[in-house]
Amino acid sequence: MKNKIGARVAIVAALLGGFRGYNMALNNRILDKPAYTFVSYATGLTGHIEYIRYSDGSQDVKVRPTINLRTPRQFYQDLDGDGLIDRIRLDGMIGDDRFKELLVREYDYKTNKERFDEADKLLQKLMAKYPAKK
Repeated sequence: MKNKIGARVAIVAALLGGFRGYNMALNNRILDKPAYTFVSYATGLTGHIEYIRYSDGSQDVKVRPTINLRTPRQFYQDLDGDGLIDRIRLDGMIGDDRFKELLVREYDYKTNKERFDEADKLLQKLMAKYPAKK
């Protein structure tokens, strides 16, 4: 009985590890070009985060959720390079790429403070981890 349980656990662990490894192989990369630096890394089994810092100082962050069908895809933009997210765009979940919502800091910050603050924290974490070229 213990051997059967152990074998099942090993199979599940191998499958999960395989999914994670495949996700990392597809998404873990850095491109360093004169006009931009692009960084992508896997999160969880199927998700990933993409960070782009452009030569003009503006920045984008795209968050693709891992296996969670209730979490929308998110796209954050720092248009002026001040380290604060200016726009948050939400698209549908996996299999549903329709536009859902667009928030603009100038108009929507007061009613969506937590969402902007969370996006700002992610951007600042990425800026610290992948600093601009000098």
